[in-house]
Amino acid sequence: MSHMECPTPPGFVENAGFRPGFNFLDMLEFPSQSWHIWGWGVSLVFAAATWIAALYLASLNVKSYEFVFVFSKSDPKTQRHKLRVILYPPVYSTLSWFSYLRYDYSTTIEFFATVFEAFAVYNLYTCLQAYLQPFRKEAERTKEPMTARMFHMFTVHVKSKWGMHYRIITDILVLQFPIWSIIDSFISIFAEYKGVYCQGSYSFRGAYVYLVIINFISLSVILSALFTYLAIYRNEWFEGKIKAHGMFWCVKGPIMFIFYFGQILLTGLTSAKVIRGTDGTNSADSVAWPADAVKHGLYVIIVCTVMVVDIGLMFKYFGPTDNIQHARENGTEKMSVWRAITDGYLVYIPEFFYNLLCCGADSYRLMRKRVELRKRKNREKMSLGRSNSSSAGNH
Repeated sequence: MSHMECPTPPGFVENAGFRPGFNFLDMLEFPSQSWHIWGWGVSLVFAAATWIAALYLASLNVKSYEFVFVFSKSDPKTQRHKLRVILYPPVYSTLSWFSYLRYDYSTTIEFFATVFEAFAVYNLYTCLQAYLQPFRKEAERTKEPMTARMFHMFTVHVKSKWGMHYRIITDILVLQFPIWSIIDSFISIFAEYKGVYCQGSYSFRGAYVYLVIINFISLSVILSALFTYLAIYRNEWFEGKIKAHGMFWCVKGPIMFIFYFGQILLTGLTSAKVIRGTDGTNSADSVAWPADAVKHGLYVIIVCTVMVVDIGLMFKYFGPTDNIQHARENGTEKMSVWRAITDGYLVYIPEFFYNLLCCGADSYRLMRKRVELRKRKNREKMSLGRSNSSSAGNH
């Protein structure tokens, strides 16, 4: 059975016997008939390399937690977010690698990869917010308008870049992506269970095509919000020597590449029958590969390749260099490794839900503020109208 049929029989496990073996001797004896094992092996090497690099980079950041400095043009809270983002490449590539040879469970396995991806986006944004916090505190209630030129094509004007309005709007536009990603994963699993997911098919009889469209919209919204965010605070990035653009591309770059090339492009090639399945006659273990399973194998190779490149870039943009430098300039205080790990990882989940609730509370306050402003303007208009009427009556 091919996953290109839509709808499909309900349930997660295929009855097509798609369970390729691990006879590594076939890689040497029948290399041209063992491409699935070669692909699995390459993905494993890249995933292992990503873990080694990530753990080393995380250890550098944990050791630099010993330098806790006074409140200045940098914020010690940035490192907790760095530690969390660093785990994104190895966890995501490992979960994708697990799904390589069990394509029938890939929807369920990749749910957890999506959760880590969502948390990485969230921590990228909160890390940049932490870098801006000293500037925000310094500005206090200053109303500073800002105009930014986007891609040399259109202009964005913000009345007050330090105001509640712009901050909360940006929070909403950014947080919608990780929240929707998690919801999308739940929908995918449920649709797969019901047999109406049709992964890898652009048939409008399945949920997959609709989820891809909504994901595209959600990704476009967060990209627009973050590009604007980076442009609005460009002076602060420069003054604080903050590598905001590099940090942005370390997180959003892989997501964009994997979505456009690993998902949309490969699915299009599969739908156009450029990527084809095999009946097992040309495979060393005689296992048939459906076209969509071949596509998924290529997708996993792309993911693992992108993530090993990404973790290399993180050494430059998510390293502890700026924290150590500012610590030496502003005074230090020892922090144990266990305290650093606790602050970086163990308090994460409660902190995430607390910030989510705060965002909701701030949104409610902003809504009430806008309603009150609208009422005040209406009262002023009515008062002005009465004054004009009375003036005309006197004349």
